[in-house]
Amino acid sequence: MKTIVCSFSRLTKQPLFWLALLLTLVAISILVNLGMWQLDRASHKHQLQVELENNQQKPLQSLGSIEFVGNLNGTVALANLKPIAGYYLLLDNQTYNGEVGYLALQLMRSSDSKYFLFEMGFSNGLAARTDLPVIEWLSRQYVGEVRLYRRSANPLSDQLMIEETQPRRIQNLNLEQLTSYWQLPLESYVLQPLVANWRYPQPWQPIPMGAEKHTGYAVQWFAMALALAVIGVIWLRRAMISSTKESL
Repeated sequence: MKTIVCSFSRLTKQPLFWLALLLTLVAISILVNLGMWQLDRASHKHQLQVELENNQQKPLQSLGSIEFVGNLNGTVALANLKPIAGYYLLLDNQTYNGEVGYLALQLMRSSDSKYFLFEMGFSNGLAARTDLPVIEWLSRQYVGEVRLYRRSANPLSDQLMIEETQPRRIQNLNLEQLTSYWQLPLESYVLQPLVANWRYPQPWQPIPMGAEKHTGYAVQWFAMALALAVIGVIWLRRAMISSTKESL
């Protein structure tokens, strides 16, 4: 026991020991915090999944009768919509089945005079950045079922970044900034038509990354923290053995 204490005492007098210990503890702390953050995200995504399933099971109601309070993602409603000519958008950098392109959206007005973005669907991008796809926009009234959804915010960039093209190309679907740009009171949900054999593909990812994936990532971070702690203990043990041999 006395030999171990002496060896440890000699190690603590070396600056490199404290540097290695500090770096190890900081790294373990970061890994544990990342794991805890992923668990928190998993809990949040699970709650969103439950709300989504509850919304999808609600009885069909008219769009005008819905109270826009709380999370309505996945709610299906019966809508009567009139297209507003000239208000067209192409959301850039979208992917569908491995293809890169745009999500086409147009402005619609409901029977109770509310303004909604209406999703036409996905269109492949063209070879030249300056060329935009030709979209068959709705020109007639749409009466039918729609699904309400909100797109997840991009944590790295949420600015609209609208370009003066025809139709307007945007980088993020920032409805608040779009309301200011168009000077029209947009509702906070996008409407996706629920029609068999719709003219464009309709990507539907209400929850881009499920709770299971976040939990899996959390396990990985915790496992890395544990592995680093084990490596640290092994390194400390070997350093003490080496220090003991040098003292003999």
